[in-house]
Amino acid sequence: MQERESVPNFSQQERMDEILRMLEARDSVQVAELAELFSISEVTVRSDLGSLAKQGLVARVRGGVRAIRQGNSEVGFDLRLRLDVERKRAIARAAAAMVDEGDAVALDSSTTAYYLALELRAKRELVVVTNGLLVATALADAPGITVVVTGGMLRLSAMSLVGDLGTDVLRTTRINKGFLGARGISLERGLMDLNPDEVRIKQEMADACEQVYGIFDGSKWHRSALLAFVMADDLTGIITDSSAPTAEVDAWREAGVEVMMVDPGPREPLPIRPRDLRRAVRNDEAVG
Repeated sequence: MQERESVPNFSQQERMDEILRMLEARDSVQVAELAELFSISEVTVRSDLGSLAKQGLVARVRGGVRAIRQGNSEVGFDLRLRLDVERKRAIARAAAAMVDEGDAVALDSSTTAYYLALELRAKRELVVVTNGLLVATALADAPGITVVVTGGMLRLSAMSLVGDLGTDVLRTTRINKGFLGARGISLERGLMDLNPDEVRIKQEMADACEQVYGIFDGSKWHRSALLAFVMADDLTGIITDSSAPTAEVDAWREAGVEVMMVDPGPREPLPIRPRDLRRAVRNDEAVG
């Protein structure tokens, strides 16, 4: 196990966010490990883990907790939505400033795209094309915004729609700007993700857009993923936060890709979630 520096004097929310961040890269964490990391008692650690479990973000196991993963070992949308919130919001605000009223915009089903959707609610005469159900829900009652959902097969872990129905829609659509999240990045391979179905619809989104922007926080620069969906030559730009590694950012800029780095703002309360579509799906199944 890789040694981690002690991070004392964290608030409970900061500790829980760090636990979720650890679980994005690992299957489980142990109470004793967390007590040492945060310089707190095991009783306090168990209280933090209990709070996360009650929110459905982790599952309790003997001596600790594990990540709740669905489909191809991906971390569920709810958990990812809680990670690096300030960074994602700062990226979303910068991306929203690039959207002009009257634009047609594509958003994927990433959590950063969800935060971008919240920032776009104030825009007018906007068309948003998305395969993300929670992205669509965030914009559903925004005046002046037309939401086009691609259609397809539901992927519950990402609350996204994938498959031929979605790609058929995108092949007949011309979009001004696309904003796509990524699980990994490489100058040689471009932007990458894990799920083949998700990668396919991201590729179709990118092909339909006149301009394509990557939107992801600094942690993604250190990662690789299974499949590439946009090559460096096809990217208009990248919007990331100031934690991105300087050497890699410079390399992308030298390759001709504009990289905008933004500073995270102060900690803010999590947004009120849209209607819980997962619960609705399960209730409908139970009634049927």
